[in-house]
Amino acid sequence: MAEVSSQRIDDDRRQLDSLSKLKHDLQGWREVLLPLNHLISWDRSFYPAILVGFTTFIFIVMWYFDPSVLTAFSVLGLTVTLIDFLVPIIGPHILGSQKWDGAKERQYEQICTRILNAKYHLEEFRDMWCTLKTDKPKVFFLLVSGVLVLFAWIGSQVDNLVLTYILVNIFLLMPGLRHHHVVQKYLSSLGTKVRKLIGRKSKSN
Repeated sequence: MAEVSSQRIDDDRRQLDSLSKLKHDLQGWREVLLPLNHLISWDRSFYPAILVGFTTFIFIVMWYFDPSVLTAFSVLGLTVTLIDFLVPIIGPHILGSQKWDGAKERQYEQICTRILNAKYHLEEFRDMWCTLKTDKPKVFFLLVSGVLVLFAWIGSQVDNLVLTYILVNIFLLMPGLRHHHVVQKYLSSLGTKVRKLIGRKSKSN
């Protein structure tokens, strides 16, 4: 019991250290992260329309100019670089860092906690696949091959720009879907149906 308690204390300390480091690293973004969090969490009913409308405009521009892959990635990289450089400088002056209070600080900490949780989930997912590859290489091979074949088939059926547009919208809408428990609801329903199906098969056997 003492070892388990000590392990938990160490894990909590590491999580607090990671949270403090992330808050420090994103210090220049905190004034921007709050309204962005409200937007992607759908705090108002018309926020999903804003997200989809913005991505639709960007992809219409890309479709109209039809840039090469190298040009598209270069423009994207330049945009990300400019945003990363300018936001920490301009953000506090535009949004007003002097209005920062305890409530905003708590919201900022919640955002950083969500980012860390997402990181931990990705690491767990990676570790799960590595464990599966080591313990059950045949199952790993079949799963990876099946997923890649499915993706290759989807890619051959759907235009690249349309497919990218769909994936970007899913990525942007996912936090709001999770925040309003839409994803959890459908996953729970799907899990119930799968359990019922497995139960029926086991009874028939």
